[in-house]
Amino acid sequence: MNRSLIAIFLVATLATAPAAYGADRLRVGHDLWIGFSGVFLAQELGYFRDLGLEVDLRGFPGPGDSIPPLLAGHLDVSLTTLHNLALIAGVDDAPIAAIYFLDASHGADAIVAGTDVADLADLRGREIAVTLNEANHMLLILALESVGLSERDVNLVNMSADDAGAAFLAGRVDAAVTWEPWVSRAKSGGDGRVIFSTRDAPDTIINTVSVRRDNLDQRSEALARFLQGVDQGVAFLRRDTEAAIPIIARWLEADPADIQGMLEDDEIYGLDENLTLFGSGDGPAVQALERVIGFLVERDLVTKRPEAESLIDDRLIR
Repeated sequence: MNRSLIAIFLVATLATAPAAYGADRLRVGHDLWIGFSGVFLAQELGYFRDLGLEVDLRGFPGPGDSIPPLLAGHLDVSLTTLHNLALIAGVDDAPIAAIYFLDASHGADAIVAGTDVADLADLRGREIAVTLNEANHMLLILALESVGLSERDVNLVNMSADDAGAAFLAGRVDAAVTWEPWVSRAKSGGDGRVIFSTRDAPDTIINTVSVRRDNLDQRSEALARFLQGVDQGVAFLRRDTEAAIPIIARWLEADPADIQGMLEDDEIYGLDENLTLFGSGDGPAVQALERVIGFLVERDLVTKRPEAESLIDDRLIR
């Protein structure tokens, strides 16, 4: 199979020592998300270093927070959602493109509620913590609409996904739209349960490696090696999950006992999956992006409809 442009780069570069082409530096913005396990493992296990890269991982509270510094040139890469790409492109002509799909949430994002909340319909009039205009806000709207409710029927409290989970466990809100590890913590505490998740709305939250297009043009070789390192991290995760779990737990500041459950609720992609996801311009992830764009347009969350083709670039995986 024709692996990718990355494979071509490897043929040329791995024939010599990494020092032969120098240690390129990439500044990568991320939040603490299970779907970025391949990135964390590549950094911890030295895969990026072996490929001649110096990767500076910089943490942010949420997936949208790394986009402004990316646009300003303070970051080279943002690990963020399709939702955020579509949202910013629908407001401004931001020259950002997704070059790789990292993962899709299949239960790792969820609405957790107290045991006194019988079902989604019982959220009427309740206080719900959610990050407004982020992907988990979209998940909440989809959940409410599935039972004939809207945002007007509930009381929204704007906070980050981490703060939402903490607020729920502290009893300060009736429900929260949050992510792992807070979903597992809410379930294990006995006072909360999942009433809706990305298992109920598959391919709603997909995370990407996103870059400015000018950086993609200028630094394609270094970015290709970054993607190869991520793929090696994913391969290690699949090959030796037991050894990978404590490493991931340290990066996520989570209990290792919770990591296996998180991995089961998230589908993490490698290079081979990306070839399928991109397809020939209309693959599954592209279709998911079209759905996200449609969602934003229908709810007037963007001022113009962005073109899906302008938000993706598959040159490094071909």
